[in-house]
Amino acid sequence: MTVLQFQPMKSAVDVAFWSELGDLKLNTWRLSEEKVNLQGTCSSTHGTGMPAFVQLERSSFTKSAAATAQVGRYSVPGQLQNFNTEKGFKDLDKTAALKQAGQRIWLNILSGAAEEHPSCLCLFVLLSYADLKKFVYWSWFAFPALKPPEPFKVARTATLMQEVGDTTAAEVASACDSWRQPAMSQEEQPAASSSAAPHLPFWLLAKDTSGTWQCLPLTAWATEEGCDVWLCMADPSNNPDHPGWPLRNILLMAAKRWQVTTLSVLCVRDQRGKLDSARSLCLSVVLPSIPSDWEPSGVVGWEANSSGKLAPCQVDLGPSMDPHRLAESAVTLNVSLMRWRAAPSLGIDRLQDLKILLLGAGTLGCAVARVLLGWGVKHIDFVDNSQVAFSNPVRQSLYEFEDCLHGGRPKAEAAADKLRQIYPGVVSQGISLTIPMPGHPVVPSQVDRVQADTQRLAELIEQHDVVYELMDTRESRWLPTVLAAAAGKLVINAALGFDSFLVMRHGGPPSDATGSRESPAKRRLGCYFCNDVVAPLDSTVDRTLEQQCTVARPGLASIAGAIAVELMAATLQHPLGIDAPAAVAGEHVNHEELPLGPVPHMVRGQLSGFSQMCLSGQAFRQCTACSQTVVDQYKQHGWSFLWQALQDPKMLEDLTGLTQLHAETHARGMHHQGTKADIEKDTEDSKHAGNDAGSDDASIPDIDDDWTTL
Repeated sequence: MTVLQFQPMKSAVDVAFWSELGDLKLNTWRLSEEKVNLQGTCSSTHGTGMPAFVQLERSSFTKSAAATAQVGRYSVPGQLQNFNTEKGFKDLDKTAALKQAGQRIWLNILSGAAEEHPSCLCLFVLLSYADLKKFVYWSWFAFPALKPPEPFKVARTATLMQEVGDTTAAEVASACDSWRQPAMSQEEQPAASSSAAPHLPFWLLAKDTSGTWQCLPLTAWATEEGCDVWLCMADPSNNPDHPGWPLRNILLMAAKRWQVTTLSVLCVRDQRGKLDSARSLCLSVVLPSIPSDWEPSGVVGWEANSSGKLAPCQVDLGPSMDPHRLAESAVTLNVSLMRWRAAPSLGIDRLQDLKILLLGAGTLGCAVARVLLGWGVKHIDFVDNSQVAFSNPVRQSLYEFEDCLHGGRPKAEAAADKLRQIYPGVVSQGISLTIPMPGHPVVPSQVDRVQADTQRLAELIEQHDVVYELMDTRESRWLPTVLAAAAGKLVINAALGFDSFLVMRHGGPPSDATGSRESPAKRRLGCYFCNDVVAPLDSTVDRTLEQQCTVARPGLASIAGAIAVELMAATLQHPLGIDAPAAVAGEHVNHEELPLGPVPHMVRGQLSGFSQMCLSGQAFRQCTACSQTVVDQYKQHGWSFLWQALQDPKMLEDLTGLTQLHAETHARGMHHQGTKADIEKDTEDSKHAGNDAGSDDASIPDIDDDWTTL
């Protein structure tokens, strides 16, 4: 007799398995390191040179054992533990992990579960770490096998044909092949058929009283004991002398549960889906005696790597994958980490699916675009009408020196191209368009162009979810504000001074209720023009050369741009979205409901002194841009209304009642001055008269100051 040796198992992992693991890590497991059940498959070998392997594929995470119902192919249960860090993966106590898996197998043997479900004797363990930025996967497989008190020995080894002859071998092959046919549906299965389970790796082969060979489940051992019974295994081994690794645990089960010291074993090996009697092995195995109080002394089974060492394997899929997909996955991972570690209720998809329109591709536009990429936004369009100048690249991060040559590339086009170079997954286009502005004269030959630009701008705003107003002049923001208010779009406004900035979000669209005297807490928030009591005019007409350029401290745009994007993100994470009320200092924050915290209306910052404050302002009923009156006029008259406002901004003051407000204010001021003069005269007269004649009680009503609430 010689010591029985077994061919070790190998893992065969499909690339799609690692891809699915990465997706599950990103979207489901996140930071969890809990163990996950897998279903691998194993096959009786089809020829020499084929390794004994367990195969994993994409469906291994979800498929049931029945899904592997093919001849010679059976399901193998496994457990995956994926670690968040490479250090955690490498520092795990591997001995303890393997012992724990072995203990699970031993308990299944003792309870009889292994006879009901033989696949549990083939349990495998997979430890992994996934570097999803580089698509490098570390893994280490184990196929736990319990150590018996003494080695198993083999008294005789022969092929099935050598052992029983051609005729009997053919009968045995027929019985085993019939047993391993795919399971029939309940409707197709004959009432008298046995409970064949082709996905089981082990079964019994016995000869009945009529001399017919039949296959039975392991649970039939007690009724067949004493008869001519063989233990059969779908053998994954390709070695002509040694069986596969899974035989180890079932031999120990036979010694413990069946209390046998010798056992006939048939290692079934296939050829084209049929039992190959010339290659299938018949073993006469001698088993050790197992005392009733015996416990396994150890567990073995770690898989060796390609160098033959017991060490983890590394799979680098980065070079074989599309670089664009690698970039997209890495960007998604960056944003997902925020949800995993800090904000579990963060709606990532809500941000990544946005269509953003940036009006202005200058210093602010470049800064905003880069931060939007950081949030994983994949659709960003630029609108600008200027070319890249030599002064731009040092301050505007999306341009290079080459963009300035030959008169300069159109800014919108160059910015969109650079954005796609930074992140190929972004959809970005540059639109060269001049935004019509109130008070800027238009010659007759340009009227059609101005109308076309206005129509194009309206279409762009309608097609996007969020509009950023990042232009140089105040009046250039008027038309987009009107169009966005009419379309109900979220507007984020950013403006720079030399060392100060303003970032604000416009409130929701006006409704009939906004003209009523409701409480300030319920009033919608104002727009960029709600603090104005005059219509927007041409602010560039008297500017000198230095006044025509934006003169700001170099770091200011990056600060304002980042705040502008974060303000948008926080607004869209609020349950009320565009209608979210302004944050109130000291209010309680439910981070489950507001993952990015409360949302201010406007943020004013000052680099001189490095100060910042959050303010809020209610919508002004007489606003020249977002009031109900202006929006209604645009919806009713369209281009004719806009053209009149562009040509004569004073019309906006007449329309909204600002002209009347100016007149009333002036009259009240004159009345106040006259009353004050009369009081002074009466006081002087009373002094001369030697009596104490009191002044008149002049009641001066306050001017409606809803628009000044800050």
